[in-house]
Amino acid sequence: MLLLVGGLGVFLLQPRAKSTTEVLPSITLQRLEGAAINLTDFKGKPILLNAWATWCEPCRREMPLLLKAARTNPDVQFIFVNISDGPEAVKAFEKELGLKIPNVVLDPEARLSDPLRIQGLPVTLFYDAEGRLINRRIGEIRAEELPGLLEAF
Repeated sequence: MLLLVGGLGVFLLQPRAKSTTEVLPSITLQRLEGAAINLTDFKGKPILLNAWATWCEPCRREMPLLLKAARTNPDVQFIFVNISDGPEAVKAFEKELGLKIPNVVLDPEARLSDPLRIQGLPVTLFYDAEGRLINRRIGEIRAEELPGLLEAF
């Protein structure tokens, strides 16, 4: 019994690991064009992952800003994860707004909601080139905020 209590005491006194770093989840989804892709395939460059939906008004307002940033920041990988819509809705959204969104990944069942801790839209996550989360922005990003958020890369 004394050995058991002593062993438990040693276990309880061991230093605990610090909270784990959130990383880009390894999950395979479908691109808008139809091909399967794992989110980890985007690693190698810093990643801005924007979770959005066609019915989300703040998402609609911030999309042109993010697309402009994608064009002017070629060393950042922009991924636009559509939560809950199907490919037809996304294509209609692009046509309605006159946009062509690069790297659209579809998540019609919202499978990323738990691993990315998405509780509302839009959510923008910033990952380093190895896929470690470095920043999370909940809600619509405004033009004056975006340069500061991108500087973190």
